[in-house]
Amino acid sequence: MKIRDCFEQNGYAVINDLITPQQLTDIEQQLEQINLITAGSRELLTQPWCQILANNLKNNTQLTSLLPINPVAIQCTLFKKSADKNWLVPLHQDLSIAVRHQFSDTQFSGWSHKQNMLFVQPPAQYMQQLVAVRLHIDDCQHEHGPLKVVAGTHQYGRINESTLPQLRDQKGEQECTLSKGGAVIMRPLIVHSSSKAIQTNGRRVLHFLYAPGDLAEIIPFQFCI
Repeated sequence: MKIRDCFEQNGYAVINDLITPQQLTDIEQQLEQINLITAGSRELLTQPWCQILANNLKNNTQLTSLLPINPVAIQCTLFKKSADKNWLVPLHQDLSIAVRHQFSDTQFSGWSHKQNMLFVQPPAQYMQQLVAVRLHIDDCQHEHGPLKVVAGTHQYGRINESTLPQLRDQKGEQECTLSKGGAVIMRPLIVHSSSKAIQTNGRRVLHFLYAPGDLAEIIPFQFCI
């Protein structure tokens, strides 16, 4: 089965060696200049180097068949698990996007502010068009608290949170382990979680979110790169 077909069926794919060792070194040098107060940052797309990386990823031939048509980067979040900031993430779906301003559309709900940005939850039909690229800057094996996904659940739309554990128990879950320079490509609505790291290695992930270009003409995304 082709990677595109597997991705559409399962809602995720793992790609090793998505970027070159030199690209990885360049990214690490940029990240060393970021002083994280918390375990992450949602503002990376304000930085020119990250905008260039977002464009490089959407032009990467390994991602061409997986990203939306005419993709634009609308978010980039840095996550870092360390000895000081080690956490678990319960089962959930990614439901929110960053937008420039509030607007009156009853289909959009759950308005909130995070790190000086405005977020909202769009209808499922919009979220189903988005694709996330989780680029790993460090190795992520079982002991590092990797992403765990429940394959195929992206096809269910928005799921009642109380039913997620039962759904996970019925369908099982897969750990997305990979080496630095690789990426997990996922639909935001896939049910996913992660455990605390058993062995902390400063696991850093750049979580890019891409939307189709025509959707960017409808929704006032905070970023359109």
